[in-house]
Amino acid sequence: MPDNSPPGLTDEQAALRLRSDGPNVLPSASRRGLIRIAWSALTQPMFLLLLATAALYALLGNLGDAGMLAVSVLLVGGLSIYQEQRTERVLEALKDLSSPRYTVVREGRALHIASRELVRGDRLLVNEGDRLSADARILEAVGLQVDESLCTGESMPQSKHAGDGGGADEDKDDSGRLFAGSLVVRGDGVAEVSATGAQSTLGSIHRSIAQLGPRASRLQDELRQLVGRVAWLAVFTCVVAAMVFALREGSWTQGLLVGLTLAMSLIPEEFAVVWSVMLALGSWRLAKSNVLTRQPQAIEALGTTTVLCVDKTGTLTHNRMTLALLHDGEVQCNPAGEAPPPRFHRLLSGALHASCTGGIEPMDHAVRSMAQAAGLSEVDADWRPGARRGIREGAPYVVHWWHAAGECGQTVAVKGAAEAVLALCDADAVRMQRLRESAERWSAAGLRVLAVAQGHAEQAGDDGALPEGISLAPLGLLGFMDPLREEVPGAIEECRRAGVRVVMITGDAALTARSIARQAGLVDGGQAQVLTGKALAAMDDETLRRCVREVQVFARVDPTQKLRIVRALQQQGDIVAMTGDGVNDAPALKAADIGVAMGQRGTDVAREAASLVLLDDNFASLVEAVRAGRRIFTNLRKALGYLFAVHVPIVGVALIPVVMGGPVLLLPLHVVLLELLIDPACSLVFEAEPAPDDSMTVPPRRREDVLFSLALAVRAFTMGALVFIGVAAVQWGCRVLGATHEELRMASLGSIVLGNLLLLLWFRGSGVRVAHTNTVFHALLIGVCVVWGLLTAVPGVGSAFGLPGASSPWALWVVLPASWALWRIFSVSRRH
Repeated sequence: MPDNSPPGLTDEQAALRLRSDGPNVLPSASRRGLIRIAWSALTQPMFLLLLATAALYALLGNLGDAGMLAVSVLLVGGLSIYQEQRTERVLEALKDLSSPRYTVVREGRALHIASRELVRGDRLLVNEGDRLSADARILEAVGLQVDESLCTGESMPQSKHAGDGGGADEDKDDSGRLFAGSLVVRGDGVAEVSATGAQSTLGSIHRSIAQLGPRASRLQDELRQLVGRVAWLAVFTCVVAAMVFALREGSWTQGLLVGLTLAMSLIPEEFAVVWSVMLALGSWRLAKSNVLTRQPQAIEALGTTTVLCVDKTGTLTHNRMTLALLHDGEVQCNPAGEAPPPRFHRLLSGALHASCTGGIEPMDHAVRSMAQAAGLSEVDADWRPGARRGIREGAPYVVHWWHAAGECGQTVAVKGAAEAVLALCDADAVRMQRLRESAERWSAAGLRVLAVAQGHAEQAGDDGALPEGISLAPLGLLGFMDPLREEVPGAIEECRRAGVRVVMITGDAALTARSIARQAGLVDGGQAQVLTGKALAAMDDETLRRCVREVQVFARVDPTQKLRIVRALQQQGDIVAMTGDGVNDAPALKAADIGVAMGQRGTDVAREAASLVLLDDNFASLVEAVRAGRRIFTNLRKALGYLFAVHVPIVGVALIPVVMGGPVLLLPLHVVLLELLIDPACSLVFEAEPAPDDSMTVPPRRREDVLFSLALAVRAFTMGALVFIGVAAVQWGCRVLGATHEELRMASLGSIVLGNLLLLLWFRGSGVRVAHTNTVFHALLIGVCVVWGLLTAVPGVGSAFGLPGASSPWALWVVLPASWALWRIFSVSRRH
């Protein structure tokens, strides 16, 4: 911001307006309140079956059983509502994290805030790539063009300039106004927010936007097909079983009760719980690791990723540029935190004029800091700014025109890639050779090198471009150092062990990129294979496809060339995750299997196109996302296997009286108790399961691998069948010993619960080399022991559930597993 700019709102004024107007958000059509959540949960098949069974008991005159089922209805409904609300809270929190961020000026300070915190009167710094979320009046504009197609349907970008944008002419001329929902495609400026939230232009089209929802992922489609097949099997089995039992026993009422019980044990309502809870909480865990998941497809694809295409600046490095070296064409200077000699003031002054005044770009900030140390003012008092042109394809430099007092024509300051800027200069051959050699030497040492030049012309070219025939004088070189992040070498080595190749794509010079690649460990020795954007442009698609597997570094690459790189890798069969931060990165982010936007320096357009957002722009966070993606998919597969297996003994026990006769062993209340065990187990226990020890030492899973294959189904069915054999053996033994009907039910329920816990242990340990402590599992085990102790040790409780009413000395055995679980939980809490 210029020094004479107004300071903007105070923090107190902004807080007051935020309280009076509310946050800058539109009413969420997708957000579900308690009533909608309750209605959704209470219309689930399991809940309706419980109501039907309770009504049947009431008609038969068994008011006690009907009352117990009514209580169980509240328990099952309450658990479902709790899980739905928890998922909703997580999704709303993720929505807040994905809110666009803007730079505003308050009390003279530039603050980076979420869009929901914007208030009327805020001074908003508008930059290329911003998707506006509030209406504003333009105060300053430099080459500002805005795409308003979302609001007006007009496909051509509209030029904007400073103006009052209000009053009587407001409807006639909108060139001085910005509207919520529009996209800044070129230029920048300063605007004052005039309307937020539902009062903005975007509020009027909110309803149509709210109707657009994300498409279902492959996992959802596969899960839906699995649920449909199991549901049809359940309906057929229930009808047949009810008819067989009714015809044999001569009681259609008892047959209907058996059919309802069997339906309750077969309906796969937990599949939807597994999907929603595990993916929502998995996304929340990723967000706590500074990775925001915007699309569920990203989680599905993370485990299949074979190539990570990452930017250098800010991702592999800290993006904290400091001016390490200066060269004026004659001598070199290493400031080392001190003020440079006066002979370098002309170079620094030229670099200041070519920088964005008040901007937050790291290298511009480093230039201003060095200039201040040298005692130079940020803007010369007798110089007035003119047209400005940013980096363009084929022109990797910025151009800023100035009007100097008392001089004819205009002075231009140019700053950018050394080879491109020096190619525009005309000077002594020895001086030019010295500058080129220094630039090459600095790049080889890993520095980011920019050249600065200055020239004079009668007037600027179109759109601030350099006019034909202009001669620039080289002012010197700037050598910036951006240190490598300390955690990057270890993260890259972890990727290598996991079979994931890391490719660097950067706009830096080839020598700089090669140096950083060597420091980061992108190559196992020898020279890194580097392909420049110039060489890439000369290749056809087939040539690029053949060589792309051998290249570790792409240097001097334009954002538009990233799309070709992504497609070439995909044609080789790779699953590509690619990072990007600019407007021009959006097509490549969309084309990649996983687009990863930068949360701190990335534009809103890049974030919209991406499926993941790195909130801290850190490569190690991206590697952690790959680990988390593999963990989520593995645990989801384990949970589905457990669900498939756990229903086998339940259905088998429910079918025993149908096939062999005798008393009904599983009552609806028993199924309710089992559901209260299964629901938390299939979602919360497996969601809390840590990644397997070998999750990052095995190759990525293949794209065509299904979530729940036939082989996995057979294995799950086999484990469930083994548990059922154990339950059947217990039943046989009890019948031989002459057990009563209540004791047979007690034996069947106890053996099924024990089998459930054994299945949990087996599926949890599947693929894990070292046993992990899962606090949720141990808490669940304690809960099961408490409930079983109440049923068997407290007189009269068991009879309410069709079990023996007298206390049993065997109930004391539950103290052992409960004590073990308490000890494990205590050990974990003490360690943390």
